[in-house]
Amino acid sequence: MILLLSGGVMLTPLLILISHPGEATHAWAFGLPAACLFVVGIALWKAFHSRSNITLTIQEGGIIVLLSWIVVILFSAWPFTSVLGLPYSRALFESVSGWTTTGLSVVDLTSAGKMILIWRSIIQLAGGAGLAIIMMSAIVGPVGVGISSAEGRSDQLLPHVRQSARLVLMIYGCYALAGTIAYRMAGMSLFDAVNHSFAAVSTGGFSTRVESIGYWDSTAIEAVTLPLMLLGNLSFVTAWLLWRRKLRMVARNGEVRLLAVLIPLSAAVMFLLTSRTLYPQLGKSIRVAVFETATAITTTGFSTVSYGSWN
Repeated sequence: MILLLSGGVMLTPLLILISHPGEATHAWAFGLPAACLFVVGIALWKAFHSRSNITLTIQEGGIIVLLSWIVVILFSAWPFTSVLGLPYSRALFESVSGWTTTGLSVVDLTSAGKMILIWRSIIQLAGGAGLAIIMMSAIVGPVGVGISSAEGRSDQLLPHVRQSARLVLMIYGCYALAGTIAYRMAGMSLFDAVNHSFAAVSTGGFSTRVESIGYWDSTAIEAVTLPLMLLGNLSFVTAWLLWRRKLRMVARNGEVRLLAVLIPLSAAVMFLLTSRTLYPQLGKSIRVAVFETATAITTTGFSTVSYGSWN
């Protein structure tokens, strides 16, 4: 089941062919590895589906999570090699960076096609949503603590791991949809809006532009990006409390309180350091200070300025 779901994820970039049919020649780069995952997944499912009621321990869950990540990352690197001609080591770097939402990239954005760009954003969104837990929910019984603990996530929302996975999907899906709509209203194209919404919510920071968010130099786009990064940075439990409108509990949350103090203080320091020489205009200096502080603290990695002039 895990491999079947992974294969399904690999087919999602093909949806871009609806608006960009000219990239159909690259479809095989996603279809072939997806087909391999489907074949192996079906074979394993037929062999072991009779044991689906077995409850996994933390150790067993850890092994499955580890193997799942390795398989998904290895297959996810293939499109970067076959389409862009990257050496597999560099393609693997891009895949790991995406799934772990690290945001470091070796892809030349000026030559990459739409299908590759959306694939980078998809793996970041899936990685940020904790794909391992979501995949495990398809095979784990009522108590899935072993899986969530094995992935390093102790913030299980509900006692049933499947319910937690569905809730995570719903929350992230709503974030991504709202972000896409907001970006479109702020002036982005639909393609850029989808990509940057995925990257902001996952706090991964992959962009379709070399200049990142700075390409647009838009206060409105930066204003959309800020809450998306902050929401994506919150733990699943805090997001769940927001979803249920438990605002008092959110206000008492240590994570939220720390961000509420750290971001303004850090932005003030950055404003003082950059406003005199780098950005003498008041509006620009405030925008830079707030945005660059938020993108750093949330580890998103978006930028609105070139750091080459900073010292």
